[in-house]
Amino acid sequence: MRETLLEFFKKTGKPHRLEEILRRFGLEKREAKAYLKALVREGLLEKRGSQYFLPPKVVGPISLHRDGYGFVRLPEKDLFIPPGYTLDAWPEDVVEARLMPPGRDGRPFGVVERVIKRARDRVVGTLDFRRGYAVLVPDEPGLPELRLLPEGLEGLKRGSRIVAQVHYEKRPYGTFLEYLGEGDAPETETEAVIAKYGLRAEFPEEVLKEAEAIPLEIPEAELERRQDFRALRVFTIDGVDAKDFDDAIHIERLPRGYRVGVHIADVSHYVKEGSALDQEAFLRGTSVYLPGRVLPMLPERLSNGVCSLRPGEDRLTLSVLFDLTEDLKVRRVRFAEGVIRSVARLTYTEVEAFAEGFGLPEAHAFLAEDLRLLLDLTGRLREKRLAAGALDFSFPEVKVEVEAGTPHLIPQEEPRARSLIEELMLLANQAVAEHLVKKGLPGLFRVHEEPLEEAYGKLRLALARLGYALPEGVSSQALQRALLQAKGRPEEPVVANLVLRSLRLARYAAENLGHFGLAMEHYLHFTSPIRRYPDLVVHRVLKAALRRTLTPARKARWLETFPAIAEHASEMERKAEAAERELTKYYMAKWAELHVGERFLGKVTGVANFGAFVMLKNGVEGLVRLEALGPYTYSEEALALVGPKGKRIRLGDEMEVVIAAANPRLRQIDLLPYREEEAPKKGAMGKEVDMRKVVGPPKEKARDTRPERATVETVYFGEWAPKEGREARPLDSRARRRRRRR
Repeated sequence: MRETLLEFFKKTGKPHRLEEILRRFGLEKREAKAYLKALVREGLLEKRGSQYFLPPKVVGPISLHRDGYGFVRLPEKDLFIPPGYTLDAWPEDVVEARLMPPGRDGRPFGVVERVIKRARDRVVGTLDFRRGYAVLVPDEPGLPELRLLPEGLEGLKRGSRIVAQVHYEKRPYGTFLEYLGEGDAPETETEAVIAKYGLRAEFPEEVLKEAEAIPLEIPEAELERRQDFRALRVFTIDGVDAKDFDDAIHIERLPRGYRVGVHIADVSHYVKEGSALDQEAFLRGTSVYLPGRVLPMLPERLSNGVCSLRPGEDRLTLSVLFDLTEDLKVRRVRFAEGVIRSVARLTYTEVEAFAEGFGLPEAHAFLAEDLRLLLDLTGRLREKRLAAGALDFSFPEVKVEVEAGTPHLIPQEEPRARSLIEELMLLANQAVAEHLVKKGLPGLFRVHEEPLEEAYGKLRLALARLGYALPEGVSSQALQRALLQAKGRPEEPVVANLVLRSLRLARYAAENLGHFGLAMEHYLHFTSPIRRYPDLVVHRVLKAALRRTLTPARKARWLETFPAIAEHASEMERKAEAAERELTKYYMAKWAELHVGERFLGKVTGVANFGAFVMLKNGVEGLVRLEALGPYTYSEEALALVGPKGKRIRLGDEMEVVIAAANPRLRQIDLLPYREEEAPKKGAMGKEVDMRKVVGPPKEKARDTRPERATVETVYFGEWAPKEGREARPLDSRARRRRRRR
């Protein structure tokens, strides 16, 4: 009867009095009260006054541990799910859980009642055969093995990497979808990552046909109706390998200040709303820059062709013109549909060299004065922004160059050149956001809410242990002060990572919620429509406003559809970042494989109860396990590993290490502490152990024959578990960085 009563409450979904229960089920009063009291005691029902009702429910993605328990991730605080109460959920599934009263340990917990949305409909893994059955062993840790139907597996060998469709029945099973290759070769691993995150590698035929139909020449009538900027010194600054130039700039000296132009490729002129190109761009959401391979949002005819602001060619733009005073106050902002002809294609390397006092290449020398003005102007803009509370994370960025499957890791050091472009793009993004808000127009905003109270509290505690004080109230100015105080000190990367991990993820939203990290009330993405779908959407809104063609019906439709577009764009951005991160980890482990037995200097980036994480100067991070360090124990209070005679291994400490082993498939690198008395002799491990440089190709590689390069601009860390097989995580210490696009 208890189960019957509970099902009755679940079915009706509303409170009931004792009298209703008696009438419905014909129970004796004493009997009914006993059943209801037992359900309340077990936390399956709650009672308020004379009414009985089900406890409240929560919805969120679930994280699962190998020991059977899990957590439903919620905005305020994660909900613990004990072993046996996770239902049939898989990691990252969105579940509905019922809140239960605190258990013996005083902690509330939950019970998963149903899976609302599956996180994946396909799984990538390795084919195996057992007892006459085909089985998929997933690449992703935490996923169960999947029995496969035999169709499509004919001729495949044990160890083949494949993709399978998941069928969530009482006992889940899989059906063969795609063969990826053998083992963990770079090509196979790239295909596996693309399949795992559901990225779109190829364009449908109708999309390519629509792109090919776009004329390369701009009609004269279109040129005449636009503002003509072709007489100005408009130019681009991008990476050496870039091909999709979606932003150009220019500067003019005015009698009492400056005029700065930010000219963005007018992709919306070619990609019409609702077209095949538009639908494909929406599905992709963003271009994905994997090491060795790029998955563009738009076909090459647009991304590298008619939309790319190539030098010497007429290109359509949506331009933002700023009139600034000498002290950089914005006197006037104007938006225009324009046409430009870029006079030069500069690289970050050239501009950085110029900023350091070297000259420009002779072909670009005529831009020297413009660059001097822009470097000074953007430097002062940056100072003003940081003074207002914008957070400045100076993490090292690493370029992953892939040559015939072999990775070379090249740290990027072009801070002033990249800052020049970044400040102007921030200025344009903010101006467009302010304009849409002021005019009451719909938009896709880039929002970043302030940290949650619990996360901020943990950050205060962690920074206090390192000697940094934060106020009780959340303040971006206080966080920036802590970052500045740590500048140049050994713990600088640790402080930066702790602050970064306390922040929420930036996302897209149809409502303007401000940007905490940039300390801006209004912000969106406008400057990269070739590679980001939200920027393309914003272009359409701004052009409709400029042309006065925004009808009430169109505005209502956008207001209705923008929330879903924002959610999808955020999801695709997260998938792209995860794919880039995972493949970067793979190539870093491949690099480590080439340098096993070699000695490097690194910094401790995390400590845990199973060892210390050490990052080399080229961004490669590995684990020095506790048993290799000696008699050390983890102290959460000290954020350190404490050893004999007061020895400590702390965050930010330098440590010499030897690469002991690497497993690209698992994205893991094992390190050993270097000890002089135990140093291997030359040839003992097949290689000379020396303090060689950690950047660039191996000694025998020539640098002048490298093919085209792929760039990944952020370094990420590996995933680790102790040898015993139990998962353990560093507590408030391991630097685990996520790329957060502004």
